[in-house]
Amino acid sequence: MPYTELQRLDCQGIPTIEYRAEPTETIVPERIQFDFIPRFPHDQYGYSEPKYVFSEPVILVSQWQECQDNQYDFFDDYEVYYICALELVEYSLTRKSLYEAPSWKYGIRGTNGTKELIWFEENELISINEINSENQEF
Repeated sequence: MPYTELQRLDCQGIPTIEYRAEPTETIVPERIQFDFIPRFPHDQYGYSEPKYVFSEPVILVSQWQECQDNQYDFFDDYEVYYICALELVEYSLTRKSLYEAPSWKYGIRGTNGTKELIWFEENELISINEINSENQEF
């Protein structure tokens, strides 16, 4: 079992090192899956998986681009948001078929502690994981 040094202490002139045992098994977070039934399952348009999941940290693409263009540190000036809601939007006029491919909208709270959701399209958000993977490519 591996150990990590926590701190060094002197007790009555005797140096002592305090260690902590590291867990040997990886804790996998519990996943909850939601299923949905499309209103138009046999239509010509396919239903895609959502790009983001609940509680995934995201930022606004417009703010990210502004920081990239002006060489700002994003995390000093802007806030990271978390996906609080997902909505599948099915575009239908006749209620018999779709006239456009269905898409996902993502709800985030504008400020911590507020109940009001602000809805965004997939192309308006970027996840922290995507940003980190872009930075590692260079």
